[in-house]
Amino acid sequence: MSSYLESKLILSALRREQMPETWQKECELANVNYDALAVTAIVLGLAPQLHYALTKWNVTLPPRAMAKLGATFQLHEKRNTAIYQQLDEVLKECAKRGLKPIALKGVHLAACVYPHIALRPMNDIDLLFDVGDLSSAEEMLEGLGYAGKHKSSELGPGVTKHTSTFKRESDSTATPNPYLSTQSERMIEPHVSLEESWFGLKVDVTGGVRERAVKENLNGHECLVLAREDLLLHLCVHFCFHLIMGSPAMVQLTDLLAVTSQGGINWRVFVEKAKETESAHYAFAALKLAAELLNAPLAAKTASPDQNVLDDLAILIPDSLRHRVSQLNLNDVMKRTQQKPLRSIPQRIARGLSDRAEAASWAMSWGVWWRVWHSAFNVARTDTGRQILGRWRG
Repeated sequence: MSSYLESKLILSALRREQMPETWQKECELANVNYDALAVTAIVLGLAPQLHYALTKWNVTLPPRAMAKLGATFQLHEKRNTAIYQQLDEVLKECAKRGLKPIALKGVHLAACVYPHIALRPMNDIDLLFDVGDLSSAEEMLEGLGYAGKHKSSELGPGVTKHTSTFKRESDSTATPNPYLSTQSERMIEPHVSLEESWFGLKVDVTGGVRERAVKENLNGHECLVLAREDLLLHLCVHFCFHLIMGSPAMVQLTDLLAVTSQGGINWRVFVEKAKETESAHYAFAALKLAAELLNAPLAAKTASPDQNVLDDLAILIPDSLRHRVSQLNLNDVMKRTQQKPLRSIPQRIARGLSDRAEAASWAMSWGVWWRVWHSAFNVARTDTGRQILGRWRG
């Protein structure tokens, strides 16, 4: 597990308007081990951003630490360049078939939001298709040599935004931590919605995004992307579900800084969309953490001249839930996203219960709370339950 100290210092280096002298003083006072700092940055997926910040400041760490960061930056630059070539092949085939996917997350952000394509690691290529175009999209990917794996949305935690992944046979086996993998080609996930779902906890911000989508140049490849307000809300929800699911989340946190720093957001529209989709608590939690840990700019006035976006989101959240999400901090993020691998059935059962407890704690109503816990009784639908039943029958 990554150290809290190193993680805090890495995020401090990435803070908007951070001064190099201030950061160096923090490191000196903490008596930081720079090799550990570099390794932690690599594990968290933040090594390219840390290297970029240090280079911009003209700050040099001890040679071994700096070499690790520099090598990781170069690997991500090479890999992401190859990913855009992979994307180009797919987009050209989509155009032939009249398919108009919306590029999501990494492939959009690395090219259009971050100042360098190496700064945003990518573990897959996410493309949003119309539901009616999904079969054609899957057929297209198979024609390009991708093999598809399908999973019912009724099984496991109930993920519905995509139920298939496509990967070329030649791809090497992925590492447990996607930010440590050096393979060039990525899996492609054809989405049909932006819904996030985990053991009965659901939120869907898909409505109207295609109508509001805009064209952008993705490292030389034109494609539809989400409008600014839809992009930010999607990233807020996605970050929070990474916490809920116990997935790596630091890169997703810096996504929020990158988007808010670039600007162009109509905060009134953003708040209205959060209210309409009942996702205000996710937006509040994500933006509050981004503001506190990375100094993400949220000063734009919305409904009242005396309030900012967090105030407008807060009033949309039930009191008890608002209090809980307002208390989230870096320690909570690390605790949720750096859990030990599961090696036994008892561990899987314990994790399943803790995951449901976390999901239930985000519920906006008793009905949603019950839906989360009720999923524990559908034993045959869970991965752990099927393993237990398989052993019992065997």
